[in-house]
Formats: sequence, structure tokens, C-alpha cells
Amino acid sequence: MSKFHIVVDLAKCVGCHTCIMACKDEHCGNCWLPYTDEQRREDEKWIRIKRVERGNYPHAQVHYLPSICNHCDNAACIKAYPDVFFKREDGIVMMDPVKAKGRPEIKDACPFGAIDWNEDLQVAQKCTGCAHLLDDGWKEPRCVQVCPLRALRIVKCDDGDFEKLAMVKGLEPLHGAGAKPRVVYKNLHLYKNVYVCGAVETTGKDGLKTCAKGVQVELCKGDEVVATTVTDMFGDFYFDKLDKNSGEYIVKVGGQTLKATVGAECADVGLITL
Repeated sequence: MSKFHIVVDLAKCVGCHTCIMACKDEHCGNCWLPYTDEQRREDEKWIRIKRVERGNYPHAQVHYLPSICNHCDNAACIKAYPDVFFKREDGIVMMDPVKAKGRPEIKDACPFGAIDWNEDLQVAQKCTGCAHLLDDGWKEPRCVQVCPLRALRIVKCDDGDFEKLAMVKGLEPLHGAGAKPRVVYKNLHLYKNVYVCGAVETTGKDGLKTCAKGVQVELCKGDEVVATTVTDMFGDFYFDKLDKNSGEYIVKVGGQTLKATVGAECADVGLITL
């Protein structure tokens, strides 16, 4: 059976918050019972975007991490409150807005913080995947529809085909796989991993220093070369997708050898002159 999945690409998200505004536009001032009651204009957000900073000047990077209800197949909320939460055949986890009324403790049922408490209406709420629109023939939720760079994408297919797609595309969950989330991420290394970086310049006969483009750089772990790259037009190089606290590496470029220690943050070996 064709089921609901959402793919979030961190390499495409620019933190424009258009998805949040579309969600607000759809749910603030609009009552979509029996799916959900209207959302609060202030405070409550069914989509959250976290700013992620990696590295330091001049090689700092900024990325954005959108997170929503994961619509988990092994959902903690359903286990905690089976009278309130239920899973549709298409995979979307729904909340009964009548049974969620006057029960603020429900907010803590999600270990990932996806449930909000609407103080105005005294009801627990969360993302519905815009189920009211999908049931009306829409192909995408509002957040997916408006994303200008397609950082959010809905995929409807059976679970077997999606598992194959996830393997090919390197898709992975933000939170523990044990929950079996239906929201998965591409390029999640931009959030959870670190990099070793640096820059290369050359000095001409006239003493003028210029960015060294296309210079080969090696990253070694002990005696083993674990990655190779070339400098970009600015002379910069990056070795990404490294595990945090993975220890000491050796950077080799133009006959020079430099040490880089990878801890909880990215490591920068600085400017190298050839």
C-alpha cells in the first residue's frame, strides 16, 4: 500500500521559514475538525527550524534543521495514550482533538517534543500532515507545497520501495530508528558530523600570494589515506562527514604534513603556503 513519507534535505534548506508560515496560514483561524482544531497564532509551531553552526571563521558553515512530527510507526504517543492517538492506513499519526481536550499531560507523550499545548483552546495538538487536504485530493501538505527549494518532499510508496530509496539516497532518521519515523533526512551529516578544513595559497615570483585552486589534499588516519579532495576556487578544502571525537588526523598537501585533532567541533588547520 502507498504510504506517507517526508524527506528533508539539509543541503537545500535555507531557513526561510516559509513552511512555518504556510502551516500557520492553513491552521490559524481555521478549524479542521474532526482532524484538528485551529492552531494558536503565537508560540505554537508544528514545524521547528534549528540553526546549526559548524566550524569557525573563516571556514564557518550555517545550516538549518527543520523538524516536525515524525509520524512514527512505533510511536511512543500511541503507546502512552492509545485512546487519543491512532495511525491511519497511509502512515500518518493522528490525534483525536476531542479526547485530547483538557489533558496537558499529553504534551509529554512525544520524546521528540512534537506535541504542543494550545492554552487558548485547552487542547493538545500536533502536525496532522495536512490530512484534511490529502483526503481532499491534494498531493502534498502545505509545508511541502510552498518550500521554494524543495528541501521538503513528500514520497508516497510502499514501505519496501521506500527502504530501497532510503538506502540509495542515504536517508536517515533524525532521532532513534527504533521509533520507525516516517520523516527522514538527506545530508544529515551537516547536523551531526564535523569536518577538517583549511586553505592553500601559493606565492608567485613577484611575491604575490594567490588562492591555490585544484590542489590535491589527503586526509590520513595513521598511515591510511581515508579521503582525498582538491581545493576550490578560494583555495579552501573540507573533509566532511567525520565522527565527533574521532581523534587525530593528518592532512597532507604539497609535501607538507599537518595534524588535526577532531573533538566535538570541527578542526581547522589554517592557511598553508606552498
